[in-house]
Amino acid sequence: MPVGTLDILKFAGTSPSYQIMFEENAGGTFVARVEPDELVDFMHHDMRIDLPKAVDAARRVNHEGRTRIPDIFLEENNLHAIMDYREVEDMGEE
Repeated sequence: MPVGTLDILKFAGTSPSYQIMFEENAGGTFVARVEPDELVDFMHHDMRIDLPKAVDAARRVNHEGRTRIPDIFLEENNLHAIMDYREVEDMGEE
């Protein structure tokens, strides 16, 4: 089970979005670009982060522009499924 730090960065502009980066403490990264209305849902349902922690992270990133959550545990199967889903979605936009 990967353990790492979740780093969430808000990109402001006419259409704000969020970059979510998961850095495994043992190495490796995962990055997703998420729309504002999908942020909590993505963290809670797709990444399986506890709802209160996801809501708090969304609140903090909206207020501060960036937040980091250390020692996040992600099940490896969920992480790979998210990466595959995002890769397919990104390829469809080309």
